Amino acid sequence: MNRRLIALLLALFLLAGTFAGCAENAPDEGETAPAAVNDNPTDAPAPEAPEETELTDGLPDTDMGGFEFNILHHSQEWLAWAYNVLEAEELTGEALNDAIFKRAETLENRFNAKIVTETRDQVNPDLVTQLATSGDSSYDLCMMYDLRITGAIKSLADMKQLPYISLDEQWWNPYASSIFLMGGVQYAASGNFSLSVLSRAGGYAFNTEMVSRYSLTSPYEYVKNNEWTVDNMMAMADAVNLDINGDSQTTGEDQFGVESSVKEHFLRMIFGSGIPLITQDADGFPVFGLPEDELAITKMQHIIDVSSHGGWYPSTNQNIDSTDPMTAGTFKNGRCLFVTSNPNSLSSMRDYDFDFGFIPVPKYDEQQEVYYAPSFGAELSVLPMSYDASQSEYIGMLLEAMAFYTQQNIVPEYIETLVKTKYARDAESAEMLSLAFEGIYFDFGINAWQEQVAAKLLKGSFVGLAGNFGSVLQTMKKSVDSEVKRLKKQIGAGE
Repeated sequence: MNRRLIALLLALFLLAGTFAGCAENAPDEGETAPAAVNDNPTDAPAPEAPEETELTDGLPDTDMGGFEFNILHHSQEWLAWAYNVLEAEELTGEALNDAIFKRAETLENRFNAKIVTETRDQVNPDLVTQLATSGDSSYDLCMMYDLRITGAIKSLADMKQLPYISLDEQWWNPYASSIFLMGGVQYAASGNFSLSVLSRAGGYAFNTEMVSRYSLTSPYEYVKNNEWTVDNMMAMADAVNLDINGDSQTTGEDQFGVESSVKEHFLRMIFGSGIPLITQDADGFPVFGLPEDELAITKMQHIIDVSSHGGWYPSTNQNIDSTDPMTAGTFKNGRCLFVTSNPNSLSSMRDYDFDFGFIPVPKYDEQQEVYYAPSFGAELSVLPMSYDASQSEYIGMLLEAMAFYTQQNIVPEYIETLVKTKYARDAESAEMLSLAFEGIYFDFGINAWQEQVAAKLLKGSFVGLAGNFGSVLQTMKKSVDSEVKRLKKQIGAGE
């Protein structure tokens, strides 16, 4: 697919929003616009085409005098489940690598600066705390695994102290970054200068050949018509569930609707339905209001109900991170319609011998305005308290420039690279990826407190499709409320 086309698609999605949002301003069917009156058409000048305004980062021309911007983050080998490459050593002809190389070259020349990255397997709370307590300013920015950020929160500075960074712009994933804004302090942020978060945008891969074989409506068509919902997805999954060998037993040789771990599938269903595990109070601090949220509980029960007809194997596996042995590998073998996926994992499917596509997480119903793409397990930006505040102007300027440049030049290249792989040979794939990237969704209950919140809910209510929300949530409430108090005390906001 032509790069200009991909860039245009992405720009249209950023400016126009989702399909549902676009439809709100459309004229009613059959409505005709009044004809313009022109008393003297022969003398009327031709209308001038509006000038195109190029979107820029708005940063001032600055000579940084060789300033060295140092970033510490995880190695790609350790964070293998996300794409977190920040630098390229040389031009290789591989499109994404070369785009990343050109980013550094362009910005270093523009600002007379040097962008230096260092990788380690573990950028853990102990390391960040050690930097802060020793006053070590070797690193201007650290990237931390999302689940570990609260462990270092006492050693993190406010990222809003950095001038120029625009945390309300798309290239900072504002909704996602907002969960780490507490008490007016931005403890972490999700800038797209790293593709880590986008690469984890939750969705599903689907077997397009199976859709045709069973004469099912394409998920792409459902999206086009604002009908890609939990009910329609699970009805498709139910339709392909099949006892292949006819032994009236569910075995690993049968055909299934969805292959996934309990965590990956049901968290997609929960967040995709607009259900937050953790909300925020007026000051941004976590609130566990789920036990009293009747609408959320009704939605979760419905998700369980529509998952009990065969499309989802009712796993009793308490290891919520592992796919049940009953369904493991069935998608790759062509015996499953859907598999939980994200842009990063799609590249590992290139050798599959059937065609498949990518689709965002379904909405709960057609009234829901947007598609949510839960992203967890990536690395986020944090500012160690030991950073050199006298260089904050340069740090902020380079971060904003990197994030903006990536949004304009590398994200379209990333989409094109994905579209060119085997699974995504159609124009719809670019649209689906854009929808996912536009809908990046964080929740404190998984991006910070997985064990304290998400894991307990999943093990209590979703393993084996148990339900029992009343008792499970009430049991959780005391412990989660204690976590909130402990967090507030850590950052000096305790009662």
